[in-house]
Amino acid sequence: MAKRPYLGMVALGPIDPDILRRLRTALSKFLPLPVRLLRPQPLPPETYHVVRNQYNAIQLLEILINQKENKAFRVLGVTAGDLYIPIFTFIFGEAQLDGKTAIVSVFRPRGDAGGPVPSRQVFLKRLLKLSLHELGHTFGLKHCLEDGCLMQFSSNLEKLDQKKLAFCKYCQILWQDYFKDQGLPLSQFKRNAEIRGPDVPTPIAERSHKHRQ
Repeated sequence: MAKRPYLGMVALGPIDPDILRRLRTALSKFLPLPVRLLRPQPLPPETYHVVRNQYNAIQLLEILINQKENKAFRVLGVTAGDLYIPIFTFIFGEAQLDGKTAIVSVFRPRGDAGGPVPSRQVFLKRLLKLSLHELGHTFGLKHCLEDGCLMQFSSNLEKLDQKKLAFCKYCQILWQDYFKDQGLPLSQFKRNAEIRGPDVPTPIAERSHKHRQ
């Protein structure tokens, strides 16, 4: 492990820089390690399925895994391409279980697949949930059956919106134990509380206690 482990975020294909900045800020408030924006990369053409008009998430993960020059402790790829794996029509994201890399797509959370277009706040909250869910897999967490837990499987946007921005108590313990085993600090973890979304202002009554979060 690097002396100063960090999460590296990399844009795969064109992504609004403001989205990346907001996601980086939100993740930094929750994770016990710094988040760095890495050099953007093009979407590899060999991962594109011309009939499905989608990108193969497994192949994208393999490409990120094989980039030996990347020294990040974990890597989160963010793309605007619609993702799939062979057994599903689409997926929101994919990750290596207890591995180094994860990927999420803004395509469906942003409403690019059709239907109502969400507000900026709803979209960013969806993206944060997906990112924490996929990163949770890289930290050894599997899908959870607890209603509302971040690690619960979401098959559609409705179920994604119903989830809280928090792990259940059991997943929270597993998450924290993983970081303890890695020798990483836990001072930034919130206990049994929902973390705040990227665009949600801090209430005045809570601002003086922000350092405790």
